[in-house]
Formats: sequence, C-alpha cells, structure tokens
Amino acid sequence: MSGVSTAIRRQSYLSAVTVFKNESPYLDEWLAFCILQGVEQFLLYDNSSTDNSREVLEPWICAGVVEVIDWPLHWKKSAQTRAFMDALGRLNGRSRWAAFIDIDEFLFSPSGQPVADVLEQYEDHAGVIVNWQCYGSAGHSVRPNGLTIENYIMRARTNWARNRRVKTIVDPSRAVEPRSAHLFKVKPGETLVTERFDRVKLVRKVNSGRRLRHLAAWLPYLPIDPYSRIEPSIRRVSVSNLRINHYVTRSREEMPLKYKDRDTLLDRDQRSHARYHDRNEVKDPILVPEATRVREIVAAVRAGTWRLRCREANAGPSGVAGIAL
Repeated sequence: MSGVSTAIRRQSYLSAVTVFKNESPYLDEWLAFCILQGVEQFLLYDNSSTDNSREVLEPWICAGVVEVIDWPLHWKKSAQTRAFMDALGRLNGRSRWAAFIDIDEFLFSPSGQPVADVLEQYEDHAGVIVNWQCYGSAGHSVRPNGLTIENYIMRARTNWARNRRVKTIVDPSRAVEPRSAHLFKVKPGETLVTERFDRVKLVRKVNSGRRLRHLAAWLPYLPIDPYSRIEPSIRRVSVSNLRINHYVTRSREEMPLKYKDRDTLLDRDQRSHARYHDRNEVKDPILVPEATRVREIVAAVRAGTWRLRCREANAGPSGVAGIAL
C-alpha cells in the first residue's frame, strides 16, 4: 500500500490520523477544525473512496499538511487497526503526539485552549484517553446547509454509558500497537492516563451486552454499552479538559452513510445502531463559536493563501504555532 501524496517529513507536535471512505462533504470542516486545535499534519488512509475526496483534499496536500495513503483493505480485515499500526511507524520520530480519531469526531478542550497546549500537561505519559459526547440528528430529516458544528447541537446526557467510550492521543515512540480503534497498548513502564491523570488499563468485556443492542435501541439509557468490546479500566466520563464531540448520526438522511464500509452489517443492526445513537436530550452548542474561524481556514486553503507556521520557529507565549491566512 502506498501513499499518493508527497510524504510529510517535518517534525510536528500534534498529528491526526484517520481512516476514511467517501467523506468528501465533511473533510474541509474537519481538517480546519483540527488545525484550530494545533494539529500540524494529517495522515489520511483512504479506504477505497469512490467520491471526489481526492479533489477536496488536493489543496490541503498542496499546503503541506495532508498525506494520503491508499488503504484498500476490507473493513472486516482490521483495516482501521492495521492503518493505525502503520501510522505509528510513520510518525515515530516525526510527531510528539498523534490523535487517532474519525472524521465525525471533533477533538477539543472545553477550557478554550488548543489541544496542543493542553497536551503539554501530559508529556510525562505515553498517552491520554479522551471521552466522547455523542450528538444526534437534532431533528434534521435531510442534510442542512452549513457546518456540522453549527447544525448538530443536541446530544446525549454527559454520563450516558456510551459516552464512556474513548479515543486515544498517544506518543508514537512510546506506543506498541492499537488494541482496538479506541485504545492503545503502550511500552512497559509507560502509562496511559485519563484527562484527570488516572492511570488506565485495558479491559476486555464479556460480550453478553452485545445481545442487548436491539433492546438498547429502544431503551438507550440502560446502564450498559452494547457495542464496546475493549474498555478502559476507568469508567467515569470526564470531559472538562479534553473532549470529543462525536457526530454519530448527523441527519436522518445521512445515517445510512455511517455503514458504507460495513457491507456485512444486517439492515436490522444498522437501524438499531442508528436509533440507539440518535440522542438529543441535551442542548449543547459549545462549538458553534468556532464556525467563523473554520470557514476562514477552509477559504484560505482553497485560495492557496493559507500556511501553518512552524511551532518551533514562530510560536507564541503558549508555544502553539500560529495560523496565517
């Protein structure tokens, strides 16, 4: 498997890694938002996209921040975890931190600081896990105009069982392998922690909860997560310092797109998964104020007038790289 863009060789403090398929409507917003959080380079693994994703990504590749790697493995053949293992090798020595997140996941700090700033607190550790907050359709039947962060402002309750799920930001040089798309094994003597610095171990669940996934679709606040298999040992949901807004379903029109790479998933399973995750109990427009800045970055990248200043050469008092439009 080979990359189709020129490999990025410069050093970065924070990188983002994802596997995607036919995500062209969402790429610009996600990339720009990540840039606001201090992400300096992206490894994007293209899982056999057939839309215009490459055309959308071309300006970002030209700007020197995106590297695209062809990754045609079928999802059932561990496409995601094998891509993440590949990324650990590519980023070892190139990036101090790597965030392993999806295109529908927006990583930020509720403190208002860029994530890159916040991560300086965790440098004694090999990685930090970040809890989700799952957002639903907000009543949208069809895809609305505008940005995801503007249109979807309704979410599940903070401590919902499914929000115990996490993604990992890890030091590639101190990680061993992904144990799932969510959690990483780190080297002996190294530690994986929560945002509150609680030490984390990986726990494999007894799979009995998965038998309840269709019931959970109708009773989503059962005190179980019917979809997780490997969990962190710390089950408390904590999102005061680091948080991921997970836009699981978006509009009802877009829900089927969630399963485009899971062609072995039965229709009933798809319906149950979508119903379970379409949570709209809490109004929380926390990311709406970022919309203007996201649009500015997208416009500048597309116009070819955007550049990311090197963190080391042009950092402010906080040490975070500046953004030039």
